[in-house]
Amino acid sequence: MKTKPSVVLTGGGVLSGLGVGLEPFWEALRRNESAVTVKDTWNVPDLATNEAIFYAPCADFTLTDHVGNLRPPFPLRYSQLAMVGCRLAIDNAGLDLTGLVPEQLGLILDTTLSANAAAEAFLYKLYTDGPSKVSPFVFTKTTTNCALGDVARAFKLKGPSSILLGENSVCYGYDLIRDGKADVVICGGFDEIRETTLLANLYRGYLPSVTDSSGQRRTFAESLHDEQGVIVYGEGAAFAVLESAEHAQRRQAAVLAEIVNYQVSGDTSYRDFIYERSADDLLDHLTEFCQYSQIDPSGVDLFVGGGGLPWHIRDYETPAIQDLWADSTLPAYANIKGQTGETFSASPIMSLLAGALCLRDNVVIGTGYEPAQVGLPTAAPKLTTHRVFGAGATAFVHSLHVGGNAVTLAIRKP
Repeated sequence: MKTKPSVVLTGGGVLSGLGVGLEPFWEALRRNESAVTVKDTWNVPDLATNEAIFYAPCADFTLTDHVGNLRPPFPLRYSQLAMVGCRLAIDNAGLDLTGLVPEQLGLILDTTLSANAAAEAFLYKLYTDGPSKVSPFVFTKTTTNCALGDVARAFKLKGPSSILLGENSVCYGYDLIRDGKADVVICGGFDEIRETTLLANLYRGYLPSVTDSSGQRRTFAESLHDEQGVIVYGEGAAFAVLESAEHAQRRQAAVLAEIVNYQVSGDTSYRDFIYERSADDLLDHLTEFCQYSQIDPSGVDLFVGGGGLPWHIRDYETPAIQDLWADSTLPAYANIKGQTGETFSASPIMSLLAGALCLRDNVVIGTGYEPAQVGLPTAAPKLTTHRVFGAGATAFVHSLHVGGNAVTLAIRKP
């Protein structure tokens, strides 16, 4: 029987409130910086006047600085996030696209919120002016997979490709390489956050208040003491380059981590919100993953979590971690969402890259939260700490997805 190829991570690209590029993102995490700020200016005057929220906006970028040979009209911001994220990952991994077999270079994208801006523009015109006035060209931009075409055309990617909705694209890329369908797969997640989305969630009472009980403006860190609100939004894109180990070795690529395996399961407590989760389901999920992957929990050195605010972590991930590792030392716990906000489809890949870089650089990035508040006082540092991870060290990277899925990736330090 032919042995399936090992899959390795050789690079990544990140667009987030922490900067443009993987290294700026990583260095900001190491410095304990947060992109969460107060947003109090709006471009939808009919919906907002003096509203203020906590939000982690994406850093500014210019499409043509990263993707050449483009002529107007340029793709909408939805696609631009994916195009720039892909370029950053290609460059970081040192991929020479002209030297690769195009049919062996795959592209898997994931988005949760899809092409909202185009859909808003199309529907507004439809409702106000009628069907005869809407543009077929605008309609083509409302389809989710328009971003897939924009990215594939920009970089001439001709291998297996697909766009997902609220999944983890790395799982699909891993399977393509293991099954011999591609040598390289670029996996990405991205979401454009619209002001209408932010305001809708503000009016539903989902966002932490930027003011205290006396009406005084406060910081995000100060707001956490109330344990009020269920989400802080962030905008971004994150891409990872996966390769067969043989292909990476052949081109002498630097390897950040080996992707060992993954586990996907649906959460029975999920209804309609990303953080509605069951700690019991997570324990079952992790236990099964360890069993069929033949991973001893005591050999897991790092757990990169997918919870959002401290009380999500404490009520969901903490009990499962404490139960699974009841007879051994808890793994170090890291989490990026206190710094980036909830970036939906970008979050899983940001977390994967952060986990791989923690192993590489022998650090555990801080959560930005008080360890006692997340319920892991000895395992979840608020600020970045030094920790030695030897060759072969294993990390679990956990992610949550709209629709109820939970995904855990196991990665190993080279």
